[in-house]
Amino acid sequence: MLGMKIWKVRGQSMAPIIPPGCFILATKWLNLFPIRAGQRLVIDHPKYGIIVKTVACVDKNGLIWSKGENMESLPVEQLGPVSKQQVLGRVIRIFKPV
Repeated sequence: MLGMKIWKVRGQSMAPIIPPGCFILATKWLNLFPIRAGQRLVIDHPKYGIIVKTVACVDKNGLIWSKGENMESLPVEQLGPVSKQQVLGRVIRIFKPV
């Protein structure tokens, strides 16, 4: 299915943009294009597992620094950088609960 996958979101770190209990559609084939600040990604984080975050920046070494949208989310510095190989997909659609 073109490398698309549906994920269920748990936790408050991306609320209110992506509230807990909603579903997101992410695709891996968009990883072929450059990753830019503001994009939302599904990441296989070495410490926190599979997380959904917004790209804060991509540094000169190509490492991706991400952040949550909620004020109570972990800070960028605590999440640390991840490589493009750890990106499971780019969020292309958010299905919020009714």
